[in-house]
Amino acid sequence: MNPSIAHEYDMNHFGLSKYPDKKVPWDPARTPQEDLNPGPSKCGRLASCGYCGSMHPSDVVAALRAGATAHWADFKYGWPHKLYLENIPNPHAGMPEIRASSSKKSEQYPHEHREARYNERTGERMADYVSYHEEPKPAAAKTYGKFYTVHLKDCTEEERDVIEKAMGACFFFEEGSVRWKPYDQAHPNL
Repeated sequence: MNPSIAHEYDMNHFGLSKYPDKKVPWDPARTPQEDLNPGPSKCGRLASCGYCGSMHPSDVVAALRAGATAHWADFKYGWPHKLYLENIPNPHAGMPEIRASSSKKSEQYPHEHREARYNERTGERMADYVSYHEEPKPAAAKTYGKFYTVHLKDCTEEERDVIEKAMGACFFFEEGSVRWKPYDQAHPNL
């Protein structure tokens, strides 16, 4: 996989400091057993951007062609920046995985393992917390993901057309700015 060029004009250059050429490698897909997450959750991963976690465009296209559904995230950045995909065929279906773990206040969730937490600024003890870890279960047949529209820059022409058609919008990236218009207006002859 070629490195991603999508974050060339990203606002958060602090997070990109480990990529001086602004080209971010893609993290390969991993089975639940290969998950490198240091915490107790262990679930399969699709190929994703090493910076933002976006799905790889070829996986988005494969998911859409297999019947995945897509919907926009809110426009908190003032533009349609992210697409959520659901009902993606899970390549790790049936493999044992752990999707849930958390720390909760012990009064609400009494468990055996309690962990005292302290306010970092004052050193005062806060409420005890308990760690909860789900037992491994077979991975579901379907999974979910996200796709950041800046990754249209990483697409082939065919991939870009499939994704933009599913989004209902075409995007135009020009030196740090973005414009978009409805797909049917960008392709009036279709």
